[in-house]
Order: sequence, then C-alpha cells, then structure tokens
Amino acid sequence: MRKLYYEDCHLREFTATVTGCEGSEQGWRVTLDATAFYPEGGGQACDLGHLGNVEVLDVREEAEKIIHLCDGPLEVGAVVEGVIDYHLRFPRMQQHSGEHIVSGILFRRYGWQNRGFHMGTDIITVDTEGVVPPEDLASIEAEANAAVWANLPVKTWYPDPEELKTIPYRSKKEMTGAVRIVEFPGADICACCGTHVQATGEIGLVKMLSSVNFRSGSRIEMACGEQA
Repeated sequence: MRKLYYEDCHLREFTATVTGCEGSEQGWRVTLDATAFYPEGGGQACDLGHLGNVEVLDVREEAEKIIHLCDGPLEVGAVVEGVIDYHLRFPRMQQHSGEHIVSGILFRRYGWQNRGFHMGTDIITVDTEGVVPPEDLASIEAEANAAVWANLPVKTWYPDPEELKTIPYRSKKEMTGAVRIVEFPGADICACCGTHVQATGEIGLVKMLSSVNFRSGSRIEMACGEQA
C-alpha cells in the first residue's frame, strides 16, 4: 500500500481502489491500495476528510494496514476519490515541524531529549528531561524563528543500516528496522513518522508561551504557524 502522505505532504485529493471493507461497532473499516490519510501516531492526530460519499472518522495503522474508519460502507474493488481536510492537515504539519526545531535547540543547548509532546487545537506541549528556565524562552524562540525564516528544504529519507549508524539523530529509544529520518538543516535531525512541511518557511512563526516545572523537568507550551 502506497503512503501518499509521505510522497507529497501537500496532497489534498487522490484516487485509490478499495481493498477491504468490514463493519464494526464504531463504523466501517476500509482499506485502500494507496492513501493520503495520515494515521494517528508519533504524537500527531490522524487526518480526516471523505472517501467517495462517506466521511472518514478516524485513521489508524494496524498490523501494517491503514484502517480508515468511515460512517458508511464502500464497495470492494471500487475506485474512490479521497479528499483530505487540509485545514486540519497543514496546521498540524506546521506545529509538528516547529516542535522538531525547538526540540533540536533544547537538545543542543542542554543535552535533553523531550519525553513526549502533544499537539492540541491551539498549543503544543513539550515535556523535557531537565528544567528549561523561563528566562531562556526568548532566545530559544529567536533561534527557532531564525531557522524558520531561513526557509531551507526539509529532508526525509530511510537510510540503510550502515548510513543510519553515522547519523547523529535524536531518538528517545534505540531504533531497529526501517527508520525514517527527518532533517531540518542546521536545526534538528530526528527519527519521526509524522508529516512535515517541505521547507522551514512554511512553519511561518514559532511562539514560546511558557515553561513550568513538571516532574523532574519542564512542560513547555508553544504555538506554531496559524496557531501562533
């Protein structure tokens, strides 16, 4: 199955063949031979939209299959048009890419990995291993926006195992198998399965909002792009 959201992160419409459709208590579980719908994962919510005349309510990856939970059935073998809700997709790409740049700055400055992050409707929260002083937020924001406004292309690729050993990428755990690397030149290199902008300028703006003590580290609130 082709993951079209990796081939073109700005793809809004596509056609695909229905390969499976099963009813469930939540709705109809539809599989396709190709999809531009990103499934929930890596801290990023799934895409929503339509397949033919049915609404896509949720998208998950299960056992290497991408399941589109729909509010109606689709005929197996039928060719359908998929339409992504781009008003959800693009801001999420801005937020996720901006978070990478900020997390890369925190890693270089303090040597800390982020413990996790959450993309909400309006803000992003990032949990760090160590304490980020609130007075440092202004300089972190300035450095992040310098990376944004440099408008450099974002590189995503799957290095072979030998190349992977030579890449100084951020990761909270040891990675095996096919590892997708996302690089923001001069700002961050990280293993990530999410969708990202094609060039840093698409992020638009990074705004640091707050940093408070959380467990043994900090919880940072920030916003990017349209939300900022």
